[in-house]
Amino acid sequence: MISNSESVPVDSLKDEWYRRVSPRTVLVVLGTVALLDLACYLAIVRPASRAAQVRDQRIAALVAEVARARATVETLQSQASKIESADRDGSELVAEIALPRKTAFSDLLTELGLASSTSGIEMREASYAIAPLEDSEEYGVLAVDATFRGRYENLMRFLHHLDGSELFFIISSLGATPRDDENVNELQITVRFDTLVRDL
Repeated sequence: MISNSESVPVDSLKDEWYRRVSPRTVLVVLGTVALLDLACYLAIVRPASRAAQVRDQRIAALVAEVARARATVETLQSQASKIESADRDGSELVAEIALPRKTAFSDLLTELGLASSTSGIEMREASYAIAPLEDSEEYGVLAVDATFRGRYENLMRFLHHLDGSELFFIISSLGATPRDDENVNELQITVRFDTLVRDL
């Protein structure tokens, strides 16, 4: 069977399709695609990128925190080592300077007697008391109250002699007043000495 219709070339069909679609429609379609593309970016790509940034910021903050914590630990370890070393040195020093309890008073009296006779000062009386150190069962403090009589220059020589003593003690108080009798050039002197004792 023969058809009366004539065949139409393909190129002319293409031309006719372009003619039917207006430029405005093309722009609308392109605009719609662009808007969908932007919406996809805003809904999916941008949040994912912001989440990655937040994650990276958190990781950086954690790394910095770990570095600070490590530095703090190293500082604390160094300080603890210094404290332990100072504690050992302090314990050794206390053990070295503390006098035995049984002989501490007589040792200190001997030293005071030597200093007073060398400096020309008269030792009158002496008394003592021992008190334990707080938080220590082994060490205590020996307090010696002594009275002397002599001139000011003799007192200075006495103190100078004690300053060079090999015994460790502290002069916790010192008082000097003129005598009430006719010998006005002499002083009535009261001194308290404190020293460490061990073996309580």
